[in-house]
Amino acid sequence: MRRSPLYFAVSNSDVTCTEMLLAAGAKTDLDPLRCFLVAVRAGRYELVRLLLSSGAEVNCYFRMISDTVFPTALQYCLRDHMMLRLLLNNGYDVDKCFLCNHGNGQDMDCDSWVDYHHNHRITLFYNQDYRASFCEIISLSSVVNLAGSVVQMLLDYVRHPRICPNLLRVLEKQKEWPDICDILDNPRSLQHQCRLVIRRQMTPRRLNDPEVMAAVPFPPTLKHYLTYREYNEYGGSAASHS
Repeated sequence: MRRSPLYFAVSNSDVTCTEMLLAAGAKTDLDPLRCFLVAVRAGRYELVRLLLSSGAEVNCYFRMISDTVFPTALQYCLRDHMMLRLLLNNGYDVDKCFLCNHGNGQDMDCDSWVDYHHNHRITLFYNQDYRASFCEIISLSSVVNLAGSVVQMLLDYVRHPRICPNLLRVLEKQKEWPDICDILDNPRSLQHQCRLVIRRQMTPRRLNDPEVMAAVPFPPTLKHYLTYREYNEYGGSAASHS
């Protein structure tokens, strides 16, 4: 898996060396397991920011262990809402978390995948052409208790997704269900939808570039809203930390 000097620097959580390599033109996508995914899994926020600012792809995949419909990084930060918020603010493709084949109300096909737990890690073995959907991953016993909080955060970055029956059954058992239900049962506000449209037009990369944002003729309140400043830097309501 390890091929590039950048991979070793990121694996060793060496911020200084990572900065030097990136400044010298090191590529972020030369390794089978992307340096970005290594940093996400290790919970290294500063390294993740460095890699993203240097062109790392937030929506990359690592299909050698588990092949998923949604980009791989989400699997590595289900328990880390600070990291999840960082990924979402940088353009993680949330829509793919709500894509699956369970729209007909049937139970998920458990024969096509088997999960087992080892040292609190999950490895999924799939049929050759099978890709697991988010609703299947979040239904696993080791992470199902996280479903409510994760989905509630994902909903901040989409308009009005279709929730499949399998995911719905999981969410109905979560303490966050009343708030999620309120979001799903009512039209999203015009303010929320405008934020999504503007973010798509400007692109997350430009929104996270201080020089670009300094030059944009938006009032500070709008800039903060577009970059989800109602939350603290990585996750959680800012008000809850005051």
